[in-house]
Amino acid sequence: MSNLLISEIFFSLNGEGLEMGKPTIFVRLSGCNLDCSWCDTKYADHNTTEKNIDEILEEIEKCNNGINSVLITGGEPLTQDIEPLVDALHRKQYDISIETNGSVYKDVLLKTDFISVDIKTPSSNNETNDLVVFMKIANAIRKRNGQMKAVIADRRDYDFLNKFIQENSFNVPLIIQPCWGKLSYKELCEMYLNNPINHNNVRVLLQIHKLGEIK
Repeated sequence: MSNLLISEIFFSLNGEGLEMGKPTIFVRLSGCNLDCSWCDTKYADHNTTEKNIDEILEEIEKCNNGINSVLITGGEPLTQDIEPLVDALHRKQYDISIETNGSVYKDVLLKTDFISVDIKTPSSNNETNDLVVFMKIANAIRKRNGQMKAVIADRRDYDFLNKFIQENSFNVPLIIQPCWGKLSYKELCEMYLNNPINHNNVRVLLQIHKLGEIK
């Protein structure tokens, strides 16, 4: 059974998107194929321990106080072979969410219960441009459940996102949130209200874990 490079496993509240506020056990994997300018988990590349599936499950069980929701995040979890972990979690009847940066597709996404994919805006220095991969992920979300999520740091980011949505047909919920420390929620709301993005399922939200100062 394959080992995974793990940064940390902990219990907290989901701070973003449609699952905001949901008590969740986080499994943060190490390593990412991107290096976004405003990434807030760069430490995951350095804080690394190799664990087998049984060891990971044991740590998850220690966090489980009646909580059946597990979020696999990173880093970029799809750069590792997470399918054995996903299968093991399902056998234990966990509800599995995954966060991915939108640059990698694997069929294991179709085994998860909720998929969150980033639309990388220009300020990240890794703007989303591989539409073939992104569309595969969006199709997986339609088959399962989930959301697209974009972080907005400035007007250029907002205009990029607006054009991205206009030029492509994604029947997937869209979460728009301000980049912490770069753009206020008020400024983002003003951008949206002055120039709404033409998408039928939009939420303009904050990252509440930043407000609550929790992991």
